[in-house]
Amino acid sequence: MHTPNHLHIIASLFVAGAALTALPLTAQTAATGHPVVATGCVGADPLPDASQQALIPKQEISHVGDDLLVKFTIDLSSVRVSKSESAVYTPLVVRGDSVRALPQLIVNGKKRDILYRRLHRHVTEFAIKRDGKRPQRYNYGVTTPWADWMSGSRVVLVNDYCGCGWQNLGEASRTPLALIDPVFPLAFIKPAASVKNYALSGSAFLDFPVDRTEIHPDYRKNPTELQKILETVNTVKNDPNAIISSITIHGYASPESPYAHNDWLAKGRAEALRSYVASLLNIPRSLFHIETTPEDWAGLRRRLVASDLKDRDAILKVVDGDLPPDPKEWKIKSTWPEAYAYMLREWYPALRHSDYTVAYTVRSFSVEEAKALLKTKPAQLSLNEFYLIAQTYPEGSKEFDEVFDIAVRIYPDEPVANLNAGNAALLAGQLDQAKAYLAKAGDSAEARHARAVLAAKSGDFATARRELTALKDKLPASATALSILNEMGQ
Repeated sequence: MHTPNHLHIIASLFVAGAALTALPLTAQTAATGHPVVATGCVGADPLPDASQQALIPKQEISHVGDDLLVKFTIDLSSVRVSKSESAVYTPLVVRGDSVRALPQLIVNGKKRDILYRRLHRHVTEFAIKRDGKRPQRYNYGVTTPWADWMSGSRVVLVNDYCGCGWQNLGEASRTPLALIDPVFPLAFIKPAASVKNYALSGSAFLDFPVDRTEIHPDYRKNPTELQKILETVNTVKNDPNAIISSITIHGYASPESPYAHNDWLAKGRAEALRSYVASLLNIPRSLFHIETTPEDWAGLRRRLVASDLKDRDAILKVVDGDLPPDPKEWKIKSTWPEAYAYMLREWYPALRHSDYTVAYTVRSFSVEEAKALLKTKPAQLSLNEFYLIAQTYPEGSKEFDEVFDIAVRIYPDEPVANLNAGNAALLAGQLDQAKAYLAKAGDSAEARHARAVLAAKSGDFATARRELTALKDKLPASATALSILNEMGQ
């Protein structure tokens, strides 16, 4: 028997009384007791009844490196072959219109076997003689080069009792053996288009002369602090894709001096900052919103908690107490004068600040425009736009996966972003990454389906089956995935 270079064949014959070598099962294959079922073709002899059909008690079919390994044990004990006849078994790798036939196993009757040996056939096949009515098993094994189309393919065994040839026999003649690298369908979610609202925020620590509210741009640290505000506003103002919707300025004063006076200072200084920015950048005053906190007790409290200041806990009780602002400030100042002097010198200047927030919207983009921004300004893209970009690439491609990976980095806490990134990771076989994403994907039917697929790919078929069964009437993908589990025997 001649073996072509592209096939490596490993086979052994077991006759009555011989020990059967165990074949390990992979996570995607299982022992099966499926009988070989065949249908005849025109002019063929009747098929053997069920009591005379072969069984496949063991199999190992898996993708290993650059090869596909196909091993199975066929039990011929129930097969009756007359002396002058043969039964032919042909393993096929099938996916859609793609088919690869593997070497056949020919089971000959006694006279047929003698004739077969005399022919010296120069073909790749296995041939054995049926040993009467005695128990008989045969271990079939080949490796064949892997091809990309084999992912998701099926291995079947065609049973030919009529000499028709496997090409001429129907589905009923095929015994399913296994699925190879089964491709479970996934359910991505297309996010709805939405208005893209963003905001840039910061704090400016402006210096004002005592009891004054007007801004002196060159006074002390003011050039640096004012530049921070102007740069933030200009970042949005100069972006052709952005439109400023509002600018909020929140003015704070420190707790020293009477509360009413501090209220006047906070409002006046916030108004002065609005006028300065609006005039310098030519922005309508109507876009500005002013807020004030006359005394920043919350800021003082944060500094107390983070400090090891003597009498810290006692001062905190006063800060958290019910005293009005002015009595509260006097209580601290009079009871702990050293601590008060330290806070006044080291902390109070930072409590006189102006927080600012520039709120803006970003226009919608065409798919081509969105693609151009993917690597330069991905933060301006919505989840809907990320999804539409991904649809321009083949599912599972490097580019497809990259789009969803960028999306989830921009929107790390969005369930839909995590679901789609988790699905992309499943397609790429990155199970650990998929697990991390899907943990944040929420409890939608699509997210539960993805976690069920993750369970199946991780070998937890019980969990996968339970979830897919619960979802099969809600998601077509779950019904399909459940049927795949059934075909896998899981």
